[in-house]
Amino acid sequence: MNSMDFSMMQAIRKLLGPNTLKYGGIVYTSIITFLLLFPFTHMPKVDMPSFDKIGHVLIFVLLVLIWLLFDLLRTTSGRLRGFRILIFAFIYGIVIEVLQGMFFVSRTADVWDVVANTTGILLGWIVFNRVKKVFIPKN
Repeated sequence: MNSMDFSMMQAIRKLLGPNTLKYGGIVYTSIITFLLLFPFTHMPKVDMPSFDKIGHVLIFVLLVLIWLLFDLLRTTSGRLRGFRILIFAFIYGIVIEVLQGMFFVSRTADVWDVVANTTGILLGWIVFNRVKKVFIPKN
């Protein structure tokens, strides 16, 4: 690795520090909660098969990636709680679907959304395992 690559990695680590990821994760989770629960009645329809499911996958990839990276950077014991984050994301996705079905007339619960969310969670875990080396501080 040349010095430019090394300095680029340091800049990325500094930019995506624990506080940035923590507050970014809180804001992102709040925004997607609102978007997934808010009854959009005047939204234009996208005429693309499975567009909604692709959106769910991408939303959950980013959700899991943010929280796993935060956990990685704040953990000093070297012990990640990644499994807990994955379980929480899975339960969160189910709760969102149940709330959509119970409280919103213009929204419906969909088991395929849960499948898409779970796919996003698993892809987020895979992406995390590929990029986490960039974020591990070297002594």
